[in-house]
Amino acid sequence: MERWPGRRGRGRSAVAALPGARPVFGGRISSFATIARDWIVERLAEEAELGRPALWLPVFFGIGVAVYFAAAREPALWAALALSVAAAGLVFLARSRFLMLGLALGVAAATGGFLAAKVATLRAEAPSLQRPSRADVVGRVSSVEPRQQGRRRVTLAVERFGSLDDYARPKKLRVTLGAKPDFTAGDRISLTAYWRPTDGPVRPGGYDFARVAYFQGLGGSAFAPSNVKTLGRAEAEGFWSEASAALQRLRERLTRRVSTAIGGPEGTVAAALVTGVQGPIPQATEDELRAAGLSHILSISGLHMALIAGTLFWLARAALALFPAAALRWPVKGISAAIALAGATFYLALSGAEVATQRSYIMIAIAFLAILVGRPALAPRNFALAGLIVLALTPDALLGPSFQMSFAAVAALVAWFETRRERPPAPPAETRTGRLWRYVATAAVLAVVTTLIAGLATAPFAAYHFHRVTPFALAGNALATPLLSLVVMPSVVGGLLFAPLGLDGPWWDLMGLGLKGVLAVARMVASWPGSERSVPAFGEGALILFAGGLAWLCLWRTALRWAGAPALGAALALAAFPARPDIVIDASGRSLAARGPDGRLLLVNEKASSFAARVWLAADAAPVPEKSAATDVRCDDYGCVAPLAGGGVVALVRDARAFDEDCRVAALVVTSLVAPAACSETAAVVDRRALDATGALELTRDGASFRAVPARAPAGKRPWERRSADAPPDGAVRLTFAPVPAATEREPEAEAPVDPTEIVEDASIPEE
Repeated sequence: MERWPGRRGRGRSAVAALPGARPVFGGRISSFATIARDWIVERLAEEAELGRPALWLPVFFGIGVAVYFAAAREPALWAALALSVAAAGLVFLARSRFLMLGLALGVAAATGGFLAAKVATLRAEAPSLQRPSRADVVGRVSSVEPRQQGRRRVTLAVERFGSLDDYARPKKLRVTLGAKPDFTAGDRISLTAYWRPTDGPVRPGGYDFARVAYFQGLGGSAFAPSNVKTLGRAEAEGFWSEASAALQRLRERLTRRVSTAIGGPEGTVAAALVTGVQGPIPQATEDELRAAGLSHILSISGLHMALIAGTLFWLARAALALFPAAALRWPVKGISAAIALAGATFYLALSGAEVATQRSYIMIAIAFLAILVGRPALAPRNFALAGLIVLALTPDALLGPSFQMSFAAVAALVAWFETRRERPPAPPAETRTGRLWRYVATAAVLAVVTTLIAGLATAPFAAYHFHRVTPFALAGNALATPLLSLVVMPSVVGGLLFAPLGLDGPWWDLMGLGLKGVLAVARMVASWPGSERSVPAFGEGALILFAGGLAWLCLWRTALRWAGAPALGAALALAAFPARPDIVIDASGRSLAARGPDGRLLLVNEKASSFAARVWLAADAAPVPEKSAATDVRCDDYGCVAPLAGGGVVALVRDARAFDEDCRVAALVVTSLVAPAACSETAAVVDRRALDATGALELTRDGASFRAVPARAPAGKRPWERRSADAPPDGAVRLTFAPVPAATEREPEAEAPVDPTEIVEDASIPEE
């Protein structure tokens, strides 16, 4: 039965049936604008008939979340509630007009996302450290994650933190320590460490460690503690606490069992696929997988969840079919769906429930629940509902690469499979051999095409977050996916099923063989010239256009979808010609990078954070310099100076005795100290008070001044941002300067180039 009575093709009746829509051919067409308007209304009518507008609800919900996080100041709860109530009233008033109703529902979804983000921020609110301090801590171990070189990353539920009162004591802390002493989740330990707050982004627009830590409930972190002692098992704190500790202990045991049973790099990758623990994977293996476009296999997502649940569904259905009585009397398909759903739920909990895993689990859960109730599970609605649920539960996930890349890939694949489903089926093969070859050829083509589509959809997001592209990812995935699908992931099911019986060894051996092949493919593809290319960082504007154009292209079904192509083209143009800063300053004011006269980004300060240096150079698509590479940077006991593109020098002051000379000579003075007021009369000054207000800074030279891009709004304040009492009330930063005399250089007393290869262990560094 047709939803629009009397509709023929793309004629008038469908549009006329829409309340508030005007007939396309109801009068004389007088202008191009009228033609375009009527064409758009017709296409929207067709989209409405297909139920496509509902797919935009999570998009508008995400827009509301993004607007909340983009605010300079923390929005008030009453304002978010008032917006939601007003949007609900707008929906009621527009209920009789099709176009207005669609817009009103979009506004309502956006205000709902804004409110959900505000509520999530209030839920996550907890005490955190405001300044570094050394303290004795007693806490309950929540999780233990193995890292490289035998280290462990431990999350503690804090019971005592030095002399802090309960209201000021952080609830959770994270610490990285060695292999001894032995303890596990649920144990109590005591230790002494130098604790520090989690830092913000090391460059504007970069990964915000402070925001991520805030929503994880982490109040600080430490490295290499002393006096670590075990205090025995903590007292029971309720069912859920004990269940969580038991699950964590199971993860630890399985991680050790899988990694030792298989051994080598394959064992660490296998443990990541079973329990989601990626810490022990060697850096060389991660680099090879990334260069081959295979790093996504380390994040448990749709491929892994679908293979696990699909294997369980097939095994359960096949086992029940062996018994004729059960096959004839019982709802075999429903029972198999329930078993597969239970297995997927266990795998979700065991793997750590990351965002990509949550999304794939929700989609699979909806599909199996539909089987249980005898309803079809439409993939586009399934995907949209999964996005809405994930955003409602964890709105902050929208800003992370995992959410963006996961949903971009799935949206593109769902759209492609929809168009493929509309094609007429090929005539059946006449022979069994022909059918076999057609099946193999179809599977191979599907593997290549789906890899290409997912890679194209996620490439802009990978370039934005990681500043890298992998041209040969198609080859790497086409060669490795069959091993993952046919050997590796079925072995995970077998190993988990037989582990309680002690018969899991052969399954892990089989998994190890499959992973040897996968890593061999990664090693081969990574060795090809140009397998990984660096791209300079581009702005949020290009990313927004990419996301909007992709959503428009994937969520519509009619010719209306091609209107997303101009947005993608504009995004590509913006990303191809990004604005590059002349100077990048970290939030502490102790290190910076400056673009020299030759256009290269120079690291100023031999003691600069190696992690910050790697991030700055990656964002500039610049290679990491060798330790012995000569530069124009000169350092002494008082600080460093470096030449600037466009003339003049930048001075990094470490000792107050250098202000007198550097303020007269330099075009820009950067310091972690409070600069004297007279310094700003002859030079642009960025000191501790300015950085306390702005966080990390990017400066672009503009004639006789610098244009600043701060990591956070100087006059704003968000709950996860930490500010010093020295910060100016209005966050003002003076960056104009007067003409300076000819540049001179201090003779260095000691010179040592920056070592950007030294890795700083930081519990808040994100996994790629």
